Amino acid sequence: ARGRLEEFLATDTAASAAASSTGAGRRSEAASASAAALSVAEPQKRVREEEATAVEEESDAPSKKAKTDEEDKEDTLAKIPAAELSAMSSTWKKLSKGRKSIAKLKRSSEETANNEALLSKLAEGAKEKKVNLGKSSAKAGVLCMTSLKSKDGTVEYTVTGGHDKTAIVYNVTSGKILATLGGAGGDVTSVHGTTFEDGSMLVVTGSADGFARAYAVPLVGEDDDDEEPTLLGEAESSGGAPANVTVHPSSSGVDDARILVASTEGTVELWKLSAEGLKLSTRLESKGEEGGIELSSGCMHPDGLIYISGTSDGQLIVWDLKTQAVAGTLKGHDGNPIDFIAISENGYHVATSSSNPANSPVHLWDLRKLKLAATIDPGDGVGHVTSLAFDPTATYLAYAGDESIGVCVAKDWDRVVCTLTLPKNVGGKKGKKKSVGESYGGGVVWGGKGLSAKEGEEGKVWLATGCDGQRPVRFWGIE
Repeated sequence: ARGRLEEFLATDTAASAAASSTGAGRRSEAASASAAALSVAEPQKRVREEEATAVEEESDAPSKKAKTDEEDKEDTLAKIPAAELSAMSSTWKKLSKGRKSIAKLKRSSEETANNEALLSKLAEGAKEKKVNLGKSSAKAGVLCMTSLKSKDGTVEYTVTGGHDKTAIVYNVTSGKILATLGGAGGDVTSVHGTTFEDGSMLVVTGSADGFARAYAVPLVGEDDDDEEPTLLGEAESSGGAPANVTVHPSSSGVDDARILVASTEGTVELWKLSAEGLKLSTRLESKGEEGGIELSSGCMHPDGLIYISGTSDGQLIVWDLKTQAVAGTLKGHDGNPIDFIAISENGYHVATSSSNPANSPVHLWDLRKLKLAATIDPGDGVGHVTSLAFDPTATYLAYAGDESIGVCVAKDWDRVVCTLTLPKNVGGKKGKKKSVGESYGGGVVWGGKGLSAKEGEEGKVWLATGCDGQRPVRFWGIE
């Protein structure tokens, strides 16, 4: 309106030289009327604009509040709740004492020779014990493995997972299958567990369907057929599939447990298991230089306040759970996926492996200095390194491939004291040959009284292994 009025006045002024005084009066009246109309129109326009803005803001208010609530939720999940962190910290104080005692362990040359002779016996003509645990109708392959002991240390167990979508709890002491844990909708790729004073076992699985599942397995009266395992809860990962599941050592029972789940989408989540099932407590996001990263493995430090995850591009991410912050990031394996991580019981060394290509070196990291300390060239004949395990005294490291297993000496990494050879082409229904860059699954665990037996007692140790493409679990040192 103001523009049109100014245009009109400019045109009228150009013609004013020939106009009469009467015409000028009429123009003056017209101008006054137009100005009056403008003075009324402008406030009305502003009122209409303000009303429209108010309506727009009102309609946007719920979405803005919802966004704020979501941000608050994310902020809450980024921190471990005080009660959970207190329980984890209390456990850390106890565990750190045990870890330090292992770190101070020293042996005489005679004790070392006896222990290495014990390990050598595993390979000197001793025939391994083969146990088929998975379904015969399923594709052959053990993809993951862990070992457990009863609280009094008298009974030993292994738990394996594989292509048959189950986890198998095997009583090594009695030579019987204790439980078959079903419910997964895909390959079981990660297993972990612990035992409790009340005679129960907690087993956690991670599977390719994107879920972590927690089971209670009764150990008291395990010969009683009425005692069946129970699925306590299942939790869907925030993205991708679980790359690792770990029962935190602060867990005190099947109704008071903490479970860490590292997902392929780059998160490390803490879930609380109670009588109500699994509830998400914390979600830690792993960020790379160019955004999100993919996790491929994980492992808990013996103290329980450091968690280390491996990535698909060869990085190690060291999480400080006390502060919920990344303490360090290390790079290795020529950018290949880190498929397995093992941490020594003294807490000093971290071993990592990549299963593809074959005979890839094992990397040893100094956790105190956060740097690469050594590499192990497994040499020809080991194949794709599928898993790693330090013995309970942090003196020896076992690295298992799909062709053989080697046992070397900690800090003297090139000295191999035991080699166990696997027969080739074993195990029924084998899968397709894997492509370059594709990971192999498997597991290796230690058992027995160990190499730190009391004075005057003979030590006893056994090793068990399984790998993708081969059906049986093999035990050396078990009759």
